[in-house]
Amino acid sequence: MEQSPSPSPHVTALRESPRRPGRFLLTLSDGQQFLVPAGVLADTGAVRIGALMAAELLGRLQHEHAVTSLADWALDALARGRRTRRELELRMRRREGTAMQVREALDRLDAAGLLNDESVAQAEAASRLRRGEAPARIQQRLRRKGVAAPLVHEAVVSAMHDDAFDEDAACRAAAEKRARTLDTTDPVAARRKLQGFLLRRGFAAGIAARVARSVLDSRRAG
Repeated sequence: MEQSPSPSPHVTALRESPRRPGRFLLTLSDGQQFLVPAGVLADTGAVRIGALMAAELLGRLQHEHAVTSLADWALDALARGRRTRRELELRMRRREGTAMQVREALDRLDAAGLLNDESVAQAEAASRLRRGEAPARIQQRLRRKGVAAPLVHEAVVSAMHDDAFDEDAACRAAAEKRARTLDTTDPVAARRKLQGFLLRRGFAAGIAARVARSVLDSRRAG
């Protein structure tokens, strides 16, 4: 005697999420739960208690739940600080979800105007210049964040113009601050450490060498 197929689960509870307006928590008779946008409820027919969810509709709910969860996680991450699309993508890949789901979640945020690598690059370039980092290092950081090369160049040039950035003056300010904490009195070792520090900050080798020598000479003379 053939066994009859299992009946399709049906909707047993439906309520709007208190944390995410426009998101609805859907509970089925088999215990599955899905958090999806309101539009998905209409598309799947899951708008009333007792509605049956056939296999293809379940597949749609599972996909939408995964994409919605990833998008909501990304929204929380953006609320905590600036993120480029690439940064979010790398973090989202470590969470449950396929590459397609990650891309779709990011595309939704992009379409909503919530992803903007250009504004992230501009804000970060300005902030890091004010903290004494050299343009070369800032460019390297932004490229590692996945910002396109033209946007990186434009952001750094704009920040330098807005702040009337002077690389020599910025290098000297960083060197003088660092020189006060050097843990050696040996002039050769001190120059090597200070020059290495300036190079790691992204200052050009010639500027770093000249400023390190000048700052240490001034401190010894004083």
